[in-house]
Amino acid sequence: MTTIENSLITGRKSAGNILVGMLVIGSIWGLLDAVTVIYISPMFHIRKLCICPITVVIYGFTLMSIALVKYRKPLMMIGIGVIAALFKLLDFAILPLPVIDGYIIYQPVVNPALAAITASIVYAVFAGALLNKLENNVLMRIITGTVAGFLSVVAFVYTAFYITQTPPLIIKTPLQLIYSFHGLATALFGAIFLPLGYWIAIKLNQRTILLQTKKPVLYYFGSGIILVFSIIVSTIILMSGT
Repeated sequence: MTTIENSLITGRKSAGNILVGMLVIGSIWGLLDAVTVIYISPMFHIRKLCICPITVVIYGFTLMSIALVKYRKPLMMIGIGVIAALFKLLDFAILPLPVIDGYIIYQPVVNPALAAITASIVYAVFAGALLNKLENNVLMRIITGTVAGFLSVVAFVYTAFYITQTPPLIIKTPLQLIYSFHGLATALFGAIFLPLGYWIAIKLNQRTILLQTKKPVLYYFGSGIILVFSIIVSTIILMSGT
C-alpha cells in the first residue's frame, strides 16, 4: 500500500471519528436541552427570564471543551451546535406551539436552536484563535469562558431580534435580555463550565483513545447507542410534557 493510500485511509478514519464525535456530543447536548425544556424552563419563565442563552453555555461550553481537547478541531464545534439545534425539531414535532392573535409562534423552537448555533460559533472563533493557549493555561480558559459566554448571549440577542426577528416572548427589548441578569450569568457560567469541560476531557481522554484505537468496533457501537438513546429519551421526555 502506497503512502498516498495510507494517507487517504487515515484521512477517512479521522473524518469518520470527527463525524461520530459531532453526532454523539451534539445529541447529548440535545438530550440535556430536552430535560431543560420540560423541567427547568417553566421556573425561569415565571420570573421573566429566558433560559436558552444560559443553558447553551452550561451544556455547550462543557461539551465543546471536551470535544476540543479530544479532537483539536475548532470548526467541529459549529457542527456540534448544529446537531444540538436539530434536536429542536423534536420540540416542533411533539410540543404544541403557542398561538397569539391567530398566528403560530415559533420562538420556542427557533430561539433555542439559534442560541446553540450562535454559542458554538462564538466558541469556535475563540477556540481557533487561542487553541494552544487554552491547552496550557487554566487562567486563559477562565478568561476565555467569561468573554465567550458574554458574547454568546450578545450574538444570540442580535440574531433573534434583528436577523430572524424572533425575539423571546417574555423579553421586550434586546438590552433586557443582556442586562442585568443574562449577560452576567452567561459570563459567570462560561468562566466555570469551559474550564470544567477541559478538566473532564483530560480525565477521560486517555480511556477513549485506547478504546477508539484498540476496539474501534466497540467504540462506534457505543457511539451509536448513545445517539439512539439520546433521541429516544429526548422524545419520551418531551412527550411527558404534552
